[in-house]
Amino acid sequence: MDLESELRKAMAERVAGTTAPPSLVADVRRRHRRRTNRVRATVGVAAASVAALALVPTYQSFRATPAGDSSTSRPTGGPSILEQPGRRPAPGLPASPSPEGRPEAGTTPKPSAPEPSGGTGGGGDPRPGAPGAAVRLPHWMTYLPGGLTATGPCAVTGDAERRTTTCKWRGTAGWVQVALVKASGLGLTDLAPVGGVPGRTTVHGTPALTADRPGSARQISWIAKPGTGVTVTAAGTAKDQLMRIAEGVHP
Repeated sequence: MDLESELRKAMAERVAGTTAPPSLVADVRRRHRRRTNRVRATVGVAAASVAALALVPTYQSFRATPAGDSSTSRPTGGPSILEQPGRRPAPGLPASPSPEGRPEAGTTPKPSAPEPSGGTGGGGDPRPGAPGAAVRLPHWMTYLPGGLTATGPCAVTGDAERRTTTCKWRGTAGWVQVALVKASGLGLTDLAPVGGVPGRTTVHGTPALTADRPGSARQISWIAKPGTGVTVTAAGTAKDQLMRIAEGVHP
């Protein structure tokens, strides 16, 4: 008898009379599933740990550096790119303004405070006058030649039936006087000069009369609207802009 036959005979004698319980197969399968689940859980935990360890250096490289901490904002191998030495501007170019001199982002510069109104009726516009002075015009005037300043506040004369507001300016350009007359039934002939033959023109498309006045002055008169007449008189170089002054009157 060879060795294989002897082994078979010994094994048969060993297990003779031994029977397997009916639940043996189920127990084997259950133990196999438990072992498989334990192996999978262990592998999953190990993989997660490896991934977390791999992300730590990346997180540290992208982590925000606290303000003012020079030890973390500067790499050990050399100077930080945020601390590069300032470059001098090229010759002839202005240096960049400091952060203190620049307005903060998102802010709106405050508008300058409006200048107080002046002239008759308030709300006048400032106009160039003599050096260092500004001309305040009545709210119903929009133009006056440069080099003129008001001789004083606009004067109001007359009564309820006929009221005249007179404003006058003098300066290197000569002088200008504007008379605003308000009266019931006012006509163009009521504003015409006493002497001389007047000329005819228009202001804002309205008939107007012009005439020379003593002292090389010249005037123009028209009815701006029913019951309101205007007479503008100018002398000196301002006389050359008489029509422009008149066109700027809007009572």
